Amino acid sequence: MSARKINILLVDDDPGDCRLTKLALENSSQEMEFIVETAAMLKECLEYVKTKKCDLVLLDLGLPDSHGVANVEKVHEANPEVPIIVLTGLDDEEIGVKAIKKGAIDYIIKPFNQSVLRTRISIAIKLLELQEQLQLRANTDELTGLANRRHFFEILEREILRTKMKGTPLAVFMLDLDHFKNINDTYGHLGGDTVLKQMGKILVENIYPLDIAGRYGGDEFIILMPGVTFDEATRAAQRLQKVVSKYQWKIFDKKISNTISVGLVSVDSSDLPDSNEIVDRADKALYAAKQNGRNCVVRWDQIDPDKGVEKPEDEGVDYSELQNKLSSVVGKLHSQIVGIVTAFTKVMAIKDPYISNHTRHVQIYAAAIAEELGLSEELKERLNTASVLHDLGKIGIPDRILTKTESLTKEELKIVRNYPLVSVQILEPIGIFSHELDIIRQHHEKFDGTGYPERLKGKEISIGGRVLAIANFYDSITSDRCYRPALSTEKALGEIIKESQIRFDSDVVEAFEKAYDKNKEQWPLSAKSCLVETV
Repeated sequence: MSARKINILLVDDDPGDCRLTKLALENSSQEMEFIVETAAMLKECLEYVKTKKCDLVLLDLGLPDSHGVANVEKVHEANPEVPIIVLTGLDDEEIGVKAIKKGAIDYIIKPFNQSVLRTRISIAIKLLELQEQLQLRANTDELTGLANRRHFFEILEREILRTKMKGTPLAVFMLDLDHFKNINDTYGHLGGDTVLKQMGKILVENIYPLDIAGRYGGDEFIILMPGVTFDEATRAAQRLQKVVSKYQWKIFDKKISNTISVGLVSVDSSDLPDSNEIVDRADKALYAAKQNGRNCVVRWDQIDPDKGVEKPEDEGVDYSELQNKLSSVVGKLHSQIVGIVTAFTKVMAIKDPYISNHTRHVQIYAAAIAEELGLSEELKERLNTASVLHDLGKIGIPDRILTKTESLTKEELKIVRNYPLVSVQILEPIGIFSHELDIIRQHHEKFDGTGYPERLKGKEISIGGRVLAIANFYDSITSDRCYRPALSTEKALGEIIKESQIRFDSDVVEAFEKAYDKNKEQWPLSAKSCLVETV
């Protein structure tokens, strides 16, 4: 292991003393290699510590252009971070003590033994390193390695002053992991800690060098972005959200998917509250993001600060109970678990009968297409199970969106488009649907790469996902919806053919046409509905 290089500035106007001191230090130990630069004037010293890397200053108090303990104060003022060891004469020990009171870390009386000099410097450097480590620990969240809450507020206060002086904006966003309680409940707190560590790593790898990421508490994280406007912060949050949604979280021997919700605020000198108010605004925006269906970004300027953030009365059903029930039956027969999940879809059907009809129809269409494609029995079974479970995530969509008759807003559309991932989040911890999850996640992907949630293209989409996409689409367009009537049989078939190689795989379209020809007396298996489904 090579010795650590220590850059020392020796400030002494006596050439003989400089030569001897430099010689003593350059015969360094294996632990440290001392690289010594010299200066004869305080003016040179001040310029050096302002502009160059310096680990330590050896400072004589009797210089031609400055004398006494004032030298220590001037160096400390030029660079408060650089440590100073004072060199003083035998009769000046009292001055050495005064120098320490002014900010020096040690003093050495001339003439000195070379070995003593090296030892005192080594001890001083090690003590400084220890102080840095202790300071780092005091400022760092032990689990994630990010800034802790106290240190984050210290940095935020400093950046608020900078914003006040320079007029530059500053953004803060708070985020948390969606449904983190379910992860803790399923995998225990060790599993949850593993996810938090990975989240810390994701933040470090995906923020800009000047940004500061911290752990606010629990599964909440906070990011400070100096010089960033609302729009820039929004784009950054959306990029981070996309990274997280694609990330495969490793918990013990399993991999799961998850998402984040983000609330953000940006301020400038024209609207510059204190640090607590800035964080409070970001926190309220995060709360709004959670109430909007999670996996979304909400800006402070998008919510009404006078009314606060209220929970919608028709918030979607909390599916934590569902996941807990499903997890408790791990190890039982596959068919039993599918039966339990199906029972929960029937709960949704109470709100709208279309759901149960739609699930049954999609099963039939998908099975017929799979038969024409000659898929294996194993894959047919997976596709059948995925057809039953594919809309499970809609249990988290608020009623006000499910029953809306006019066009959805961008925010509402985002909530609806998130439901395939919600389905996956519910099912993944159970551990027996690993093959079906890709089919469920991908059934709204498009062959040309413009679908969601991952914008997969072509054969990146599993064959099961490509089959379920057509089965789901066909039942949707041949069913009456609250916002439009069903298409005729001919128009529906034409719509699917038109989307070949755009929305759908042409091979699967061809298989659908064959299945349709064999079943055109019974198809479509339409039922009236009033369920929002993005098609």
